[in-house]
Amino acid sequence: MIRVNIADLKPGMVLAHSVRNHQGVMLLGAGTKITKKNIRIFKSWGVIDVSVAGELDEPRAAGEMPVAEENEAVEMELKEKFSDVMADSVMVEIFNAASKLLMKDLPKNKNAKKNSRP
Repeated sequence: MIRVNIADLKPGMVLAHSVRNHQGVMLLGAGTKITKKNIRIFKSWGVIDVSVAGELDEPRAAGEMPVAEENEAVEMELKEKFSDVMADSVMVEIFNAASKLLMKDLPKNKNAKKNSRP
């Protein structure tokens, strides 16, 4: 299983887990082959990343947290911070924007940490 950012999702990939929106509504079930239309729907619902069938290609440095775990940790922390206001549609949009921005910046922050090591 690989956690894939929506921007890197390709038609033909197969979902390893069901995809749900931020309200918990299932958008697409596990085992489904992804289409272009599915990707558009995920984007419109603010889905940031999904789990697809397959193996991780690039090796990680010792002690480095897998991308999927980092993404989940960031999303959980953000959900906790927004937990009291998710009934407000404006706050849901702010949550989605913050999630996208944080997920987009994760690789940059990771590379900055690597380059700053002695």
